[in-house]
Amino acid sequence: MDAVSAAAITSFLISYGRHLAGVASEVVDEGVTQGLRALWEKVRGRFSADPQASGALERLVEQPDNQRRQAAVEDHLDEAMSADSEFAAALSELAERMKPTGHQSIQVRDAGAVAIGGNVSIKGTRHVAGRDITLSAPGE
Repeated sequence: MDAVSAAAITSFLISYGRHLAGVASEVVDEGVTQGLRALWEKVRGRFSADPQASGALERLVEQPDNQRRQAAVEDHLDEAMSADSEFAAALSELAERMKPTGHQSIQVRDAGAVAIGGNVSIKGTRHVAGRDITLSAPGE
């Protein structure tokens, strides 16, 4: 099993922080929620001995989309993972469990928006594409 970076773990924590803050755009699968909760509890338990780290995690719940709060959690997490290889391995194992067993096949035809030297932003609650999109379940 490959080691997972502090940045990857932080992205999971941000997702769960959004869930806790009630700002998640959509309820995720219960299995994913349980995996995120287990990861959150593991980090929270580790951070409980350090008031600064614990405070950073709690502030992330208040504003999960605040990049400075995300960076603070990532910094504390990086230090904890570097100092304790068992903790890092446990986080990697929890993150590994959340990987999907299959993947959707997504086909996009006649893609719409393209930006060269700029940005294109498309927002939605589930799947979003510039034009035609076809989704199928794993194995279809």
